[in-house]
Amino acid sequence: MNAKDMIWLSYRDLGEKRARTALTIMMVVIGVASIIALVSQTAGIGASIKDSLSSLGPMSMIVTSTGQQGFTVADTARIASLPGVVSATSVLTGKAAVLSNGRNISATLIGTSPQGLEELLGSINLYNGSVYQNTISPAALAGYGIAFPSATAGRQNIFIGEAVSLYVPGRIGGITLPVEGILQRYGNLIVPVDSAIMMSLPASEAVMRRTSFNIVLVKAANASDVSVLAGLITDIYGNSVSIVTAQQILKIADSIIAQISTLLAIVAGISLLVAAIGIMNIMLIAVFERTHEIGVLRSIGFTSRQVLTIFLFQALLIGVIGGVLGIAAGIGASYGLASVFTHAASATNANASISGSQGVGFGGGGFGVGSGSVFTYGPVFDAGTLVMSLLIAVLVSLAAGIYPAYRASRLEPIDALREL
Repeated sequence: MNAKDMIWLSYRDLGEKRARTALTIMMVVIGVASIIALVSQTAGIGASIKDSLSSLGPMSMIVTSTGQQGFTVADTARIASLPGVVSATSVLTGKAAVLSNGRNISATLIGTSPQGLEELLGSINLYNGSVYQNTISPAALAGYGIAFPSATAGRQNIFIGEAVSLYVPGRIGGITLPVEGILQRYGNLIVPVDSAIMMSLPASEAVMRRTSFNIVLVKAANASDVSVLAGLITDIYGNSVSIVTAQQILKIADSIIAQISTLLAIVAGISLLVAAIGIMNIMLIAVFERTHEIGVLRSIGFTSRQVLTIFLFQALLIGVIGGVLGIAAGIGASYGLASVFTHAASATNANASISGSQGVGFGGGGFGVGSGSVFTYGPVFDAGTLVMSLLIAVLVSLAAGIYPAYRASRLEPIDALREL
């Protein structure tokens, strides 16, 4: 018997029992699709966080005042004079609400110089308009999520040149200011730029009636200086400051993502285990149904090894077909899950941001995960993961088919022929 005959005999039984074969393959498809969909989500989230941190860079640290006094220009100059510091940027953040075209949108107010804004964002990417001037005259630079709020289904709500009303806690009445520019979507987790109104530092101090600011963005000469600088700043200011470095955030994120990936891999592994049990069960049924046929094959000269190979090849076909379809289904499911999660985050942000008709709502100020940006990401696929998923599907199917194939190969021809 040649390989072509073995393939035909293996495929024939699968083709005759189409419904059963389809359900068996579907179990493999679900297992493989689960692996790809879940792994790609964690990889996508990790890549999004790293992209978010790339604007700050590994040499950056965010120094936040935890006291009532805040920082002054003298504090920024003092930090800038420390050894190993390349730059120190003054930033004022706070809560705000924007009223435009009848919509109240909660926002983070960020006040810093145009140069400081570039330090925060890495690069200033404008949708249209221009960046504000570093003067006390309040002029707004709107984040993409402010101009295109999720509540309007992506339609533009704020336009260049129009005036919007800005409300801040503790101040009676709103402040009318022109919108000079709109930023592109950043999707940033650390600096909530998409849900922010940005202006110059003097203007933000006047709007919020502050004479100090609450954040100093520090950039070190190299990554090795970051921990040393963090220690120096802590020695100077003690418990009145909180220091977070990009390296710390990345380590925490990597640790969390690794744990989530392990958990999801276990869940996907369980689905493949269920698929293996199903394959074994179906193939055992096939062996019982084909007992007489096996007896005929043995009586005309088929060896035990050839019978074993026929059933193993049948399991191989199930694994290959299920693996290939599972990869396609997993890729499709990955984009679907990312879209669902992104829309859910947008809806949550919109519900938290937009007030009812009885007043104005305020969002949270400051930087950090969950500080107001809408979390967007896309699934990330690795060629090694796709190939590994296919190999796992094939190996699981073969492992599940070993015992049924062995049972078939050990049937005695005379006993098998008696079965009708």
